[in-house]
Amino acid sequence: MSQPSSEPARLLVVDDNKVNRMALSRHLELQGHMVETAENGKEGLEKFSSGMFDLMLLDIEMPVMNGFEVLAACLKDPELRQIPIIMTSAMEELDAVVKCVELGAEDYLTKPINPILLRARVNASLEKKRLRDEQRKLFRTFATKEVAEELLRTGFSLGGKQVTATVLFADIRSFT
Repeated sequence: MSQPSSEPARLLVVDDNKVNRMALSRHLELQGHMVETAENGKEGLEKFSSGMFDLMLLDIEMPVMNGFEVLAACLKDPELRQIPIIMTSAMEELDAVVKCVELGAEDYLTKPINPILLRARVNASLEKKRLRDEQRKLFRTFATKEVAEELLRTGFSLGGKQVTATVLFADIRSFT
């Protein structure tokens, strides 16, 4: 699957290991993406907060601020939570993968990263983001931002909510 948009995706690679950062960046650039890097979680969060990225690849074990802390901070921000984050780590234990997914990561890749798997996971995550963005845009076309966000958040669950309202009907055709 190739990138559906004609514009290259903007990706952020956050890893404290320079070799890993450069290798990931190179693989992603060869796939046609624009890549920026950060060498620790704090720097990564500062760059990611600009909102200029379509996806972040985030290492778990880093100094200053680890990947779990960055992920948690991103998910607290309503805008950043819409951007997919793929966690990367040398940890292959199922517990680490489960923790990442439970915290809200889009996906998980183990190091050393296989370029074919990297391409597949990045493209799948970008496609899901594109579809979510399109859905959000359509909802906002037909509903207020608040109603659209509520529908997206609740998944159209039944039950509704109780509100106090006043209704006025007026017939002014024969008014005099």
